[in-house]
Amino acid sequence: MNDIDILPLIVDLVGSFFRSAREALERARSAKSGQAEWAEPTGLNIFSERRGETQASLESIVFSFLTIEATINYMFFNEQQSHGLSTLDSWLRQKWKRSLSIYDRFVLLVSQYSTANLDDFQYLTSLFSEFIGFRNRIVHAHPEQYRALVEPGSTPDEVLVHDVEPICNTKGFPLSGLSKEIGRISLDDATRGFEIMLIVFSLLDEQLVAEIELPWPSKSATNNQEYLRPRNILESLTFRHYHKIDPGSFIPEIVSKMRKPQPPVGDDGK
Repeated sequence: MNDIDILPLIVDLVGSFFRSAREALERARSAKSGQAEWAEPTGLNIFSERRGETQASLESIVFSFLTIEATINYMFFNEQQSHGLSTLDSWLRQKWKRSLSIYDRFVLLVSQYSTANLDDFQYLTSLFSEFIGFRNRIVHAHPEQYRALVEPGSTPDEVLVHDVEPICNTKGFPLSGLSKEIGRISLDDATRGFEIMLIVFSLLDEQLVAEIELPWPSKSATNNQEYLRPRNILESLTFRHYHKIDPGSFIPEIVSKMRKPQPPVGDDGK
């Protein structure tokens, strides 16, 4: 009988969350393509015939955010193990577990363990900040107020709603273009959240030691899926909302120089 050993096993949920976000995005796309184009008069799409699109979009958004959060946590502990724990690292680990927000963790991870200067990526960090606010509005939902144009129906308990206008005093998301109202969340929001996730993912993947590959539908006839780097997935998207972000700019300068083609060598070897 073979000897049985007990070995440490680290399980991260990055790939599972990413797959769930991708599959929910496809369900939202299918739901949208299978329904007539019409505007729900109340704007509360989550309660309308479009709830299939809205529900799947909400799932994709939440799992896209969970993918970012799981990745940041995974990469932090991976970087600490790669470098060895100094006194500062041990203190940071305790701080990490107790009191840091997801944005603070992102800033700490990049500033402590990469060569990137976040001042050079203000557009990216602003997108991420708005995505955090958008996600918080979903998971910490509160009642929203509307002005409704109504009239009594044919029965005492019936009210006919003709139009609804939101009383929206909340700050919107001007840079990312994400919806200000949960009830208006759609496929557009899901594709935006998915792309923001890939952008943040690409920066972390290019700047840090860990190399992450994600499950993606394969174009090969023999394989259902393949595993690609986040930057390659981002570049393969047929449509992008934030096209002015070039994932190639995330590669550290020292790596970028190594990848540049070398000038041809002359006959004299110079």
